[in-house]
Amino acid sequence: MFIFFPTKKANFSLDNAKYLKSLPSSFRTFDTANQPPYNARMEKFIPEHIDPYRYADQALQVDGAVRISDMTRLSAALTSTEGRVMVHLHFGVDEQGITFLKGHLDATLSLQCQRCMEPLTCEIISDFVLGIVKNLDEENALPAHYEPAMAKEGSLALRELIEDEILLNLPIIPKHEPDQCKLKLPLVDSGWEEVKAKNPFRVLESLKDKEK
Repeated sequence: MFIFFPTKKANFSLDNAKYLKSLPSSFRTFDTANQPPYNARMEKFIPEHIDPYRYADQALQVDGAVRISDMTRLSAALTSTEGRVMVHLHFGVDEQGITFLKGHLDATLSLQCQRCMEPLTCEIISDFVLGIVKNLDEENALPAHYEPAMAKEGSLALRELIEDEILLNLPIIPKHEPDQCKLKLPLVDSGWEEVKAKNPFRVLESLKDKEK
């Protein structure tokens, strides 16, 4: 990328457009070939590992993204690994002296509908509160409103933690809504209500009726 910096001091009290027009055309040309888009250059990714106790002591916050393609376990369940997970994390220490992490994540994922086997867009939005622990004793002593997050040798794996949180929030059986699915189900009275599956215990009821 070639950028010209004028040697004389620009008079910015004048109209900037007039000043730029006064420069030779070659000086106003920028070579942006093969440069990533502005948003891509400015995108911030969260660190892979951090010291949660130092972050908590300073009440630090982390805002950024995680590439979906960097999360191998999650990627195996998707039809596409394009995109990012947007993350906001806040560290602190509560009144009981417990190091905690409050987090929020937002991700748009491409799953496979288990009814029509076509791609399915699924948005995952999750808020979570974790208690940072070093061992099982600390984990067992956590109050009920904390989920445990193990710090190994004083280090917390943020990307792995985010991946775990997304996996916990994935639908067990991803399916389109009936009116959006390419595989049309039998309808009842021209409505969108699916035909109810036959209850296997109704067979027992019919046998009892015959015995009467």
